[in-house]
Amino acid sequence: RFRHGDTSWLRGLALQAGWKESQLKKLRYIILRESGGCPNVKGGDRVDKNCKVTGVSEWNHRSDTGLLQINGVHWKRDHAQYHGLVCKRMKVCDQDKLLDPLTNLKAGRLLFEVAGWSPWFTN
Repeated sequence: RFRHGDTSWLRGLALQAGWKESQLKKLRYIILRESGGCPNVKGGDRVDKNCKVTGVSEWNHRSDTGLLQINGVHWKRDHAQYHGLVCKRMKVCDQDKLLDPLTNLKAGRLLFEVAGWSPWFTN
């Protein structure tokens, strides 16, 4: 069961998705910053302590998805800047699939393999 601010589940799931032990500290930081550890969130969602979506605070980045807030540029075919890495390589081309925590972590791992931490850091 997922709770906002809790990543006690991360190690097992992240290793299963292909992340390395040495990457878990930074991965945990990113997950907490991006989604609060809630796998079911879309960009702008507000959640309660049990990760239940309670509303939307912003509407301008709704294609960001799941634990790592995978951006629509990677999966959404009608995104203005679509290059489709996740869609093309993983055949994950819709948002609902990225709400699955393991799928999201695998997609994040793919992005990391191609671009390092840069999808989550701009400097």
